[in-house]
Amino acid sequence: MTITLITASFIGLLLIYLSYNVTKHRGRTKTSIGDGGDEGLTYAIRAQGNLVEYAPVALILLGLLESMGANRPLLIVLGATFVVARCMHGLTLGKIDDPNLFRFWGTVLTGVVILVESVMGLLVGYHLV
Repeated sequence: MTITLITASFIGLLLIYLSYNVTKHRGRTKTSIGDGGDEGLTYAIRAQGNLVEYAPVALILLGLLESMGANRPLLIVLGATFVVARCMHGLTLGKIDDPNLFRFWGTVLTGVVILVESVMGLLVGYHLV
């Protein structure tokens, strides 16, 4: 489970940073709940929330695939790609004017990782690979 552990650890560090960013914006705007109409706080909240929405599924699938003995090199690529994709999205949301290609490709790569993990999970689960 070392691939999942390392991937989840990087995602955990990213979550800490994105959460700190929300806290920083809340302090600046003195906003306890919601975004108070502040665009910077809105972006910070969404960057954090988006990670929280996608990370559990990607990490659960990665861990289950790893525990089932799926192709290790492919799992390493999937884990690394997921971390890079989430950094591309989360660290640039609201910081680069549209079109934000980092956000776009971060979103696309996140979807590709979850799609590949899901298909692999079905194949491994049905003993087709």
